[in-house]
Amino acid sequence: MLIKLRRGKKAQSLVIVALSATALFGIIALGLDAGRLYFQRRDVQNAADAGALAGAQELIPNAVVTVPNTAMITAAGCEASVYALQGLNATPQDGGCTPTPSGAYTPAGYGAGITEPAANNFPATVQVWTPSRNNPNEIHVRVTYNVPLTFAAILGFTNSAVVADAYAHNGFYNKTYTVFGFDAGGSGNSVNYDQNGNAQIDDGFNGTGDICQPSSVQGKMVSNAKWHAPNPNGGWLDLNGQFFYAQASDTHALTLYWYSPVTTSQGVEAPPGYSPPLKPADALPPTLSGGVYTYSPGTYHANINATSNGARYKFLNGIYYFDNANFNISGNVIVTNTSDGLPHYSAFGGVTDLAANPADGTNGVEFVFDGSSTFSATSSGNSSPFVFFTAPTFVPSGTDSIVFFIKATDTVSGPNGTPWVEQIDGNKPTPNGYPFQIWGTLYNADLNGSHGTGAVIQAVSTSRYAITGEVASPQVDLDGGGINGTTGNYTASNPGSSPCNPNGYHQNTAGYLVQFNSHYVPHWRGLSYLVK
Repeated sequence: MLIKLRRGKKAQSLVIVALSATALFGIIALGLDAGRLYFQRRDVQNAADAGALAGAQELIPNAVVTVPNTAMITAAGCEASVYALQGLNATPQDGGCTPTPSGAYTPAGYGAGITEPAANNFPATVQVWTPSRNNPNEIHVRVTYNVPLTFAAILGFTNSAVVADAYAHNGFYNKTYTVFGFDAGGSGNSVNYDQNGNAQIDDGFNGTGDICQPSSVQGKMVSNAKWHAPNPNGGWLDLNGQFFYAQASDTHALTLYWYSPVTTSQGVEAPPGYSPPLKPADALPPTLSGGVYTYSPGTYHANINATSNGARYKFLNGIYYFDNANFNISGNVIVTNTSDGLPHYSAFGGVTDLAANPADGTNGVEFVFDGSSTFSATSSGNSSPFVFFTAPTFVPSGTDSIVFFIKATDTVSGPNGTPWVEQIDGNKPTPNGYPFQIWGTLYNADLNGSHGTGAVIQAVSTSRYAITGEVASPQVDLDGGGINGTTGNYTASNPGSSPCNPNGYHQNTAGYLVQFNSHYVPHWRGLSYLVK
């Protein structure tokens, strides 16, 4: 009896072991499939990244096309499909991209996107959207790979979709210009000077280190069309740095501070491909406390008018997006992104003492203008405003180190349209005696009209530059400003020929316009770069 009972227990144990082994092997099998999916996820993400980077290369602007057109978008979709599927050892159903992409790569509408399956029934599909997230310079690539399952097929699961997304921008050229007028169209001028008093542009060496050996790279001044300054009438533009023009030059009132005071002809240079940040959510209403208006970043659909005499306007760090709205500054006001309305400096120049935006990490201000939006800072009455803005070194999307970004979709039209104007009278007192100061880059991408729009910059001080960083715009109008002490007799520098004699250099009294500073210009991002 005891023997039979023991035999029965052994039989039951064998059944339990067999069932447990089956479950265990099933779990192991499912784990192997899960591990396969996990490792495949990395391959699919790499494929999406490769596709986005390849597609973004096709969106890089040139001297003629600054906003991606249908042909560029078609090529981007094709290249993105090829490189994404190549990463999975597959090819697109519609073939390659040479000599020209087929119609299958053209979206049904602007920004509608394409869907490209892999050839030979390979279980992968690529989707491409350009523009992406309302940004014409961005591409979005999604790769879907239906990974075949081995052990899970026993349970009826034959495959599982692995999906990866990648976003990339078209990158931008590594511009190192002080002033760059990049409109090459028509017969007009890309850079103009009004000769209302002596003014100065500097390549970042302060007129000393470059006097005998001017840098051929840093802080150049370039005009893609014609440079124009009328015949001398007492106001001269002093330039420390290299000067280049593409079409012609009227350089009567231009003086270069070294032994070879000549202009250099060169071909047309492509404009920068700087990308704007994404459009943020609508901004909160401003607050008023103790005579201080505090503004929060976000999208604005109504004008910001910093024009209340005696008031201070504090702009918290972040992205300010003007959607068919203007930003106007005039009168006896203080407008800054500092806590106390005073300028703050580091070893490199102006800084903000406000905290980075807690929502996205932006550690400066960037003002973006879209639609019929404009910026103006002007004198009013017997006083002028004090303006002090510093660019972010980090932005979650778009290009860093830019304080003012006029989008290519801004509808202000050229020629002679001016979406950005600073004409503060340097002869009138500003609050606390501080001049207008922008620490960062001004970038105007607006080429609307037969001749692109312009930025107007006026000298406001003989102690601080109006803009420290870079100015890039289809047209640039430089105004001397007529500041006291900057008109009258002018002694040009004459360091002589090689070997250069630095004693011939004259730092003449001049109104400071623009100075190149590598800490306040967009950082090199290659020809295309991932943003997510």
